[in-house]
Amino acid sequence: MKRLLLIAIAACHSTPRSTMTTPVASVAELAAHRAQMVQWLHEYREAGAYPMAPDGMPMSVFKDSRGVRCPMAELIYRSGHADLVDAVAREHNDVRLADVHEGPLHDWMLASGLTMKEIAMVQGAADIDRRWMFGREMTILAQGELRGRLYTAERALIDGTDNALLVAAQQLPNKTVPVVAAVTGKVVPEAAMHSTSQQALAIGTQIRLPGSLGGAVAVQPY
Repeated sequence: MKRLLLIAIAACHSTPRSTMTTPVASVAELAAHRAQMVQWLHEYREAGAYPMAPDGMPMSVFKDSRGVRCPMAELIYRSGHADLVDAVAREHNDVRLADVHEGPLHDWMLASGLTMKEIAMVQGAADIDRRWMFGREMTILAQGELRGRLYTAERALIDGTDNALLVAAQQLPNKTVPVVAAVTGKVVPEAAMHSTSQQALAIGTQIRLPGSLGGAVAVQPY
């Protein structure tokens, strides 16, 4: 974590002043959030617990029937917003974050220190086309592919920190990092209610979970 934070701070200071229009304090906050995201993603990949279908195949959903979270849901949860994860899982469990452009979920993305393209990359790691996989080994192959994609995403986040912070800072409304509000109503915008993963399209279904499967998280939310 310390090494990642140093990388983020160095990237912040190395950004050309001619292109830096966002206050340094806001960029530093994004850098700290980003370093934490990378660390949590690494821990998530190492833990090896991913959403699965009943047949053991990885699923690109916010939470599966056991309450296991996808990589992006895990990052949201660990930042102190279990209520946001639960709400998304209830409303549209396989929503694509790239289709969310307003509300507390969008505010979280803006504050994460990640770019929208990076968020789509991390969420898409579990979007595996299972149609070419056959036999008993298909679950092993699919989980191996998922772990490989998460590793690639992690390395891309680390290596792309400098430019990504600049992009993330330029996306900030009013050049300030938004505060993510507690969930009080619907969180998935109507425009995103019909979005779904390529995986769900391939198998002809969308997965929604009733009720709340999340729990409290002992971290200070941002």
